[in-house]
Amino acid sequence: MNNLKKSIFIGVSVASAIFVLSIILNFSFSYMGVSDKGVTAMVIRSYKYFLIFYHLKILLAYAVIGLIVGFFSWGLRISRKIPQILFQLFFWVIFWIRAVKIFPQLFLPQLFNRGGLFRGVQLFLTDVVPIGLPEAMFVAIILGIALRKRRVAAGLSIVLAAAGFIIKFKHVPVPVESEGAPNVLIFGTDSLRPQNISFNGYLRPTPNIDRVFSHGAHFLNLKASVARTFPVWTSVLTSLLPPEHGIRTMYPTQSDLKRRWLTLVDVLNRHHYFTAVASDFAGDMFSRADYGFQKTTVPRFRVQNILMQRCLEIHYFLLGFLVNPVGERLFPEMSGMPYYLDPYYVTENTKGFIREAAKRRQPFFILSFSSNNHFPYVSRYPYYRLYGARDYSGKHRYCLSSDMLRSFLGETMSREDRQQIVDLYDGATRLFDDNLGDILLFLKKSRLDRNTIVIVMSDHGENLLDDSYGCGHGDHLRGPFANNMLFGIDSPVENFGGRKIVPTVRDIDIAPTLLSLLGIPVPDEFRGKNLLPVMRGEPFAGLPAYMETGIWYTTGTPFIPDRIRVPYPAIMEMLDLNRQTGEIVLKDRYAKVIIEAKYRAWQWNEQKYIYMPGTNRFVEEFYINDTMWQKKDISDSGFLKGREKIVGAFPNQLYLDSLGMIREK
Repeated sequence: MNNLKKSIFIGVSVASAIFVLSIILNFSFSYMGVSDKGVTAMVIRSYKYFLIFYHLKILLAYAVIGLIVGFFSWGLRISRKIPQILFQLFFWVIFWIRAVKIFPQLFLPQLFNRGGLFRGVQLFLTDVVPIGLPEAMFVAIILGIALRKRRVAAGLSIVLAAAGFIIKFKHVPVPVESEGAPNVLIFGTDSLRPQNISFNGYLRPTPNIDRVFSHGAHFLNLKASVARTFPVWTSVLTSLLPPEHGIRTMYPTQSDLKRRWLTLVDVLNRHHYFTAVASDFAGDMFSRADYGFQKTTVPRFRVQNILMQRCLEIHYFLLGFLVNPVGERLFPEMSGMPYYLDPYYVTENTKGFIREAAKRRQPFFILSFSSNNHFPYVSRYPYYRLYGARDYSGKHRYCLSSDMLRSFLGETMSREDRQQIVDLYDGATRLFDDNLGDILLFLKKSRLDRNTIVIVMSDHGENLLDDSYGCGHGDHLRGPFANNMLFGIDSPVENFGGRKIVPTVRDIDIAPTLLSLLGIPVPDEFRGKNLLPVMRGEPFAGLPAYMETGIWYTTGTPFIPDRIRVPYPAIMEMLDLNRQTGEIVLKDRYAKVIIEAKYRAWQWNEQKYIYMPGTNRFVEEFYINDTMWQKKDISDSGFLKGREKIVGAFPNQLYLDSLGMIREK
């Protein structure tokens, strides 16, 4: 018994020492590279007790790991102090190495960004150490000690316990008799553009997306009204445009978050569907706005969650034990980490919802939305190195550089950097495609594929340093990339033959089209049009699309230094904090200026008009087939009246003032 107490004491002591060393690292309140010293001080002052209690939870996790490893060392009869300490360190280091190999983005501040030897260590672990080697070393050393100590049973138990801790188990398909109303599965990802799909001629394969699209119908120019996640999903689910539903940015005001609309989900609830949504970090708006889902498995966008994530990010050795299903359950806030993205969890939660619907004997409408195509283009092994040049060791080696402000403001990039960013993005696309293949196989084995409509889509596209468009989305309206949504429908009851639909359609047309496909009446409140006849091959001239920009995060306009704009402060100054709930919202006094500052566009097929306001004047741009034209060289008078067309689309909300500028009532 004394040996057991000694082993546990050493284990807990080593773990506590590692905890203290991690705390020494600087803490700052930041989100995806955006930070502010004043905000940091305010947050720490306001949430100091929360931070203390959360670190106590982290310390408890350290202690439990130390206790377990101490118990293991006792089971192997390691009695001397130094060997026990070395055994403890072996556990921490081997799990850390494994995590660095699989999720290197989590360890950039600790290793790669420091340069020198630290960078060399990370490159060695990710590029030289074979996958599975840490696990093999672990098994070999544990069993070697067990054989030497004649404790084989104990050694095997330790190996099995470790395996159960890190193995990703998957939901087992349960074959069901699927009859009655069709099921609907929307399998989506953030920021995936249709130009990067092999079905559309891209050089890198997306076989599962291609399989869905080759049987269904695919829209090549479906426009997102705002290339930002919160507004566009609101448009998709309400069939209303942003000036109508009121969600204009990623950070609505407190009053905006209280809005309630009639949604696609509400309609399906009334028709006895089981409705659910599963997502990771970019899907936090599903917990902030009430769209009517019966079940949600999504992260929360509260300052408490961001603080928890930031606290975990500095405990690098603890992360080695947490990047697995057990860690995800113990620290569910990890699902909101931008640098820890694994769509496995979204996919498995989706499967769980499907099984629940089958158990209830209800048709389902499930939205499965992952974030790995969103910047900073984070993917787990092997996808982060699937396409990149092996000799590339620049700052975008594992993901888009964490210095998002410099990236947004158009920092000059080398050709190698640009190609690496595209390679990372394409690796993320392949990861999404493989997860789609996994869910399609699950549906097939469950015999649900014969009665499930599968929609593959993104919420918007992405600028990938194409021409002068920069990187990201929602900051401007030039080009065919950021506002283009990937969207295709495959119905088991109707073969659309892989039809590609080129004319413009809108995000607001998705809900009416889906309801029509299900044979459910479309509510009068929905503004969009039913595209089912178009999918069946009827002649179609396209629909005029309205688009607007999101909020700018900086005082400069990203990638467009030559443009006019209405000035307002950087993002950290404009955000407010609800001290009771922890919700991060836009301060009311900035809501009006942000709306006035928006660039707006009107597009019908190859013609696009862009309106850009300044303080007391505006600039217009005219594009035909993405080529800019001078106003005097355009003879189409209808095209020239872009402002009037935008205002005419919202007669109760927009008007032209005496200067000819678009204003909102």
